[in-house]
Parts: sequence; structure tokens; C-alpha cells
Amino acid sequence: MLPYPQWNMPLAGGAMVIAAISIFHVVIAHFAVGAGIFNAITEARARRRDNSILLQFVRDNSIFLIYLAFVAGAISGVGIWFTIGVVAPEATTYLIRLFVWFWAIEWVFFAVELAAGYVYYYTWDRLSPRAHIAVGWVYAVSAFLSLVVINGILSFMLTPGQWTATGNVWDAWLNPSFWPSLAMRTVSCLALAGIFAAIVAAARRKKYDDAARSSVVSWGARFLIPLALMPLLAAWYFSVMPPSARALALGGAVAMTFFFAFGVVLSFLLAVYAYFGMLRKSSARDVNLETALLMAAIAFLATASMEFVREGIRKPYVIMNTMYSHGILVADTAKLNEEGVLAHAPWIAADTVRQQGELVIGKAVYRAECLRCHEVNGYNAIVPLIQEWNLPLIRSALDHLDKIKTFMPPFIGTEREKQALALYLWTLTAEGQARGGELPPLPDDSSDVTPIPGGTP
Repeated sequence: MLPYPQWNMPLAGGAMVIAAISIFHVVIAHFAVGAGIFNAITEARARRRDNSILLQFVRDNSIFLIYLAFVAGAISGVGIWFTIGVVAPEATTYLIRLFVWFWAIEWVFFAVELAAGYVYYYTWDRLSPRAHIAVGWVYAVSAFLSLVVINGILSFMLTPGQWTATGNVWDAWLNPSFWPSLAMRTVSCLALAGIFAAIVAAARRKKYDDAARSSVVSWGARFLIPLALMPLLAAWYFSVMPPSARALALGGAVAMTFFFAFGVVLSFLLAVYAYFGMLRKSSARDVNLETALLMAAIAFLATASMEFVREGIRKPYVIMNTMYSHGILVADTAKLNEEGVLAHAPWIAADTVRQQGELVIGKAVYRAECLRCHEVNGYNAIVPLIQEWNLPLIRSALDHLDKIKTFMPPFIGTEREKQALALYLWTLTAEGQARGGELPPLPDDSSDVTPIPGGTP
């Protein structure tokens, strides 16, 4: 059964809304993980070396963590669940059912992470140094394990691996891209912690003089150095990708190739700058708030690029080889080709369809199969793509959709639904608009009509 297209976001499209919220949340979530490790290591080092500057900084960084991660991160996290629930309910439901216990475990880790974060902040000077460091490590470990669980679910969507044959959820979670993906995310977490350390220190110039700020920035730079490994980790990630996804990233889709290279190069350049511009205290002194914010912006772009690629190279699937991007299961394709997609879309008013004809059917098919990725106008809109097309070209494209563009799913449905969709799309073209929506003569195969089930004649 096809769920009702619950949320239509004009111009921007639901996919763009998911991407915007998700990228914002991923950056904050990665910082939350990295900052936990940063705070625990830094406090232990500061107390061992009696470094009052670093100790004071960790205290300040712990409240910054609460403001950014616990407030903005929590709000954007709820936003992700809401948007994926209304834009892609089939995939969301599928992942919840498959990984139900993993989600439960992740929420336990998240609850421990939140509690430990608050305890860590409110027990400065109330617990012994050893106990306070232990609380810091409780936060760091629980936050990292939360990332580990989520990483397995996200990487599964690209590389289901042996799960497609065994059906074992552990094969799904420990999928082929689990480890390279986890390594890349861990490096990203540590780097964001180092960058935000520079921001916090630079933003409090009255509290940290040049010497103190350079000490903090220099220490934080060590957490960016692992970014130099990003090209090697990216190569590892590449090696386990399905061939179709690898082909998209290596030239099959120019945007994917560009953003992948963009993300890797930006990450590497941040590591180079951290080594030459931040690691030595003499140069770290020059890292002001503007420089730190610029680094954060670059890190945001690098993260956004890699997330965009991760989502894009799965096409035409939302779950590789299992569910197409419009939410139809691959296993249901033959059945829907025979019975029609509208026969399984209870939100279609069958009587209305019969009375208003092919264009209503075509528009309904468009909502069921195309609207998830293509608004009529706006981001990734259909109108600019077919503006100069005629009806035979549209029909031919629908016949060979997955062959013309490998990141497009094949058309699924009956011949009548395909013809109706072609007619609806034609009314959006320049030719269709010039004729005022007057339909051209239908080809002979339009007589191959499959009844629309439901309702009464």
C-alpha cells in the first residue's frame, strides 16, 4: 500500500528540507561526540600538569556543549524525525522495524549521555577531580556508542551486505561500510571539537589573553590533525561501495563527484592549516574569532558535502537494492506493474479519477512516484527538465527511465498509468502550455486500459 503523500513542500521539496535539517544536526551531533572526548582528555591532562588555563577552558567548554548540543542538537534531532516521518514514511517505518532494538539501545545511550553531560557541568568543584573526570568519560563513551549505533543503521542504507541473503539484523548493522564510515565520522567529531575550542577561546577575549588563547588553540589543533587521514579513509569507504554507487561518485553524476572531492579536499586542507597555523603557540596566537568561524564554515561545508554524497550515491534507492527512492519496495515492482500503483494508493478517489480522466490519473501517479524528489517548480523541479520536450519524447523517457539516468528508478505501474503520467507531464511543457492543456491525439496503446480499482463505476 502506498501511503498518502503527507507533506508537500512547495518549491523547496521535502528532500531539501530533510537535507538542511539533517546536515545542521549532523554537525552538532558530531561536535557533541568530539567535545565529550575532548573534555575528558583535556581535563585529565590539565589536572595532571596543573594547567589552570586548560582546566578553566574545559569548564567553559562544558556549558557551551550544553547550550549547543543539548538545545540546538535536541531540537534539530526532533526535526529530523518529524521530516523523515512525513516525507519518507515507508523508509522510516522499515528502518524502525528492522532495527527496533538498536534504536532502543541508542536511546539508552542518549539518555545516559544527557544525564552525564548535565552532571559533568553541575559538579565542577563538587566532586573530587578523579570522580569528575570519570563522569566526563561516562559522557564521552555513551555519546560515542550512540554514534556507533546510528552509524550502523545509516551505513546499512548504502551497503546492506549479507543481510539481503541472510535476513540477519547483525549482518545489516555490521555491514561492509560500517567500519570506514565510523572511522570517518570519528575523525570528523574530533576535528569539530578542536574547531569549536578555538571559537570558544576566541569569543572570550576578555577572559583569555593572547597567551591563554594560543595555549587552548594549540591544544585543540591536535584534534584536527587526524583529518589528514581523510583521503585514505575515503579510499577505504570507496572500496566497499556497491559498484553502482562508486560509479556515480566517480563521474556517473557530476554533482556527486564534485561534492565528494570537495569534502575530502576541504577536510585535508583543515588538517594542513591545523598543523602549520594552529599547532605552534606562536602561530596559534593569530587565530582570532573570524578565523575560527571561517574554519567552522569550512568544516560545515565539508560535512555537508560528504552527507550529500552519502545520500546521493544510493539512488535510485533509499535502501540499496531494497526500496526505491519513492518508497516502493523492489519486491513489489512486478505486482504493481500488473495491478497499477493507484490500485494500492487508497488516497486516490476512484470515482473522481474516472470522471476527470487521464490528467487526474497522471497527476495522481506523479504524486505517488515523482513528487518525493521533483516539485513541479522549485528545487530539482520537473518543469525545467522537460520544458522543450514533446509527448513522444516524454513517453520514451518513461519507457527507459532507469537506463537514461541510472540514478532514477524505473517507472512502476500499468501502461495506462504511464500514458496518463506522460500526458500530465506534457501539459507542463512549453508545447502543452501553448495548447492550453488541450490533449493531443492519444496513441493506439492508450486503449490498453487497466481499470482503477475501488469506488463504484
